[in-house]
Amino acid sequence: MKIKKQDMKITGFLDDTSIKKFHSKVVETDALKGVVGIIKWLDVKEKVEVHYNFKDEVIVDSNYTWIQVAPFDSNYWIKAMYDENNNLVEIYIDVTKENHFDDITNPSYEDLFLDVVVPSKGHIYQMDDVELMRAYNEKLISEKEYKMAKVVCKKLIQFLNEHHQEFLDFMRKLKQELEFELNQKQ
Repeated sequence: MKIKKQDMKITGFLDDTSIKKFHSKVVETDALKGVVGIIKWLDVKEKVEVHYNFKDEVIVDSNYTWIQVAPFDSNYWIKAMYDENNNLVEIYIDVTKENHFDDITNPSYEDLFLDVVVPSKGHIYQMDDVELMRAYNEKLISEKEYKMAKVVCKKLIQFLNEHHQEFLDFMRKLKQELEFELNQKQ
């Protein structure tokens, strides 16, 4: 077990088998301060499927779109996944040890194991409590980081329960904006 680091371009993830387009930008509004990005998966040789307790879900396939949000001064990272018909598949929020902005066009984060999943339909839930506890027991993370992850996760779930539709609408609007900008780059 180790702390994973991932960047907004998803470097190393399906790089050998997929063609994708990427665009990112800095956003500083009342609602959000951070970096947002879009990945348009054009030609995926092998789709990616995840299994949850309730069902299997395809999260990457040809013509799928990912919208990512990396907020400044926060300990989470949002990935919204849309299928080829622009339907929301799910929103996956990683609780992060730290978000890094050394390369502002391709920020990265250190995963803190705990996650929040917002399925297209159904209940918002927390994942990977066992992984978080294991990381703490193996001294990969400190007690302070363990407690911070739990607090961040609790606040995210509370916010999502109180503002669920507003959040989905915000992500959909962000997707439309980023798709327009990505198409303008061609």
